[in-house]
Amino acid sequence: MTKNDEAAQAVRNFVRVANIIANLDTILTEAKNLSLTAKNARVVALRAGDSAFGFKPITNFIDEFSDLTIKTTKQISQLSSQLFSIALSVVRCSDFQHHLNACAKHSQSKAINHLQRGINRELMQTIKQLESVIDHLESYFEDIKKQMRSAEYIAVTSRVEASNAGEFSESLQSVSDFITGAAKKIKSAIHNNLKEINQLKGALR
Repeated sequence: MTKNDEAAQAVRNFVRVANIIANLDTILTEAKNLSLTAKNARVVALRAGDSAFGFKPITNFIDEFSDLTIKTTKQISQLSSQLFSIALSVVRCSDFQHHLNACAKHSQSKAINHLQRGINRELMQTIKQLESVIDHLESYFEDIKKQMRSAEYIAVTSRVEASNAGEFSESLQSVSDFITGAAKKIKSAIHNNLKEINQLKGALR
């Protein structure tokens, strides 16, 4: 790979990082919506009384995994800010390295050679930092995937309980449908981010 190719690759990696951060908005938004849905479902379940007795503990589960997803996503957001900063440093280092290499073709200056060695070391260190943050991110995304599997199980269970809630059945049924839809959107965003991470890891090897 030429130095021009390496600089272009650094930019592509930076774009992948930006895509990961954009997908986080979807995950956090849907997790917050799930939390709000749990609160609304709890109100409906209370109004329904004994006919929705089995639905009440389900709202607690919805609250738990939505809060956990929000917490995990916020942790990811902090890590992503770090990832964004490091990816930007990689782009800048690659660009500076490219300019130094171009200068070296026309001059054998010791100063330029010294700068080249310095920027090469800095670039390698920055890439290692990037790899470390990517590994942490991947672990967080896998955690959210597990949370969404729990969400899908809860959606199935809540659908069964909603069918026994009499006149409130339709309202509680809509809660089940929303959980399914939100889990699907979050899983899709996670899938996209894991795909971006795999491409990033492949590019950094």
